[in-house]
Amino acid sequence: MSARRTATVNTLDQGPVTVPCPSWCLGVHEDGLHLVDLAHEGPETVLTVSVPLGTVQLLDAGVCQYPYSTNLSDRGVKLGVLLGLEGWHRLDPGEVYALADALAGRVVELRVMARRLAELQRAEGAR
Repeated sequence: MSARRTATVNTLDQGPVTVPCPSWCLGVHEDGLHLVDLAHEGPETVLTVSVPLGTVQLLDAGVCQYPYSTNLSDRGVKLGVLLGLEGWHRLDPGEVYALADALAGRVVELRVMARRLAELQRAEGAR
């Protein structure tokens, strides 16, 4: 049996606090925050796409938890997702499925638009 992992974090309101870390936590915690802002974070995955001007980062996601948050729903394990200019969103499994469905729908729309664009370009070339 392995020993339980902990981390000591220097907080603004409680001083040094030793907290247990979940097995998925990277063990890196930001000092100088209030205890309610302490976060456990797992590895992130990044969705990037290549465009003519280079690579663009569309979405970051990683498991997170704010065990001392005043928002009780943030105390559970969530998926933190960075979306556009809106910042990080903490999603439960149902919300992650809804996001995946919305993204899949946009893929279908983009493919339809690509076919339409190809048709327009062929029509222009025929002139």
